[in-house]
Amino acid sequence: MSDIFRDMQSKLGCRYISDLPDQKRAVWYELRRMPLAGYGEKQLEDFARYVFGVRYSVLKEVMDMLETEPDFATQ
Repeated sequence: MSDIFRDMQSKLGCRYISDLPDQKRAVWYELRRMPLAGYGEKQLEDFARYVFGVRYSVLKEVMDMLETEPDFATQ
């Protein structure tokens, strides 16, 4: 199984995983583009809490809403 922390660190070119919370906008952009099926639920939950301070279910709801209602992001 892949490690989302290391994968995101690599994608953003962060020196340390602890830099990820400081790059929330870039993390969010990459997160929406990544296939998340390769990561376990616990890992996604830990990642969401670490970077954004919210449950993964909250992020998933927003991502789903943006997919079904693209105009939501511009309102």
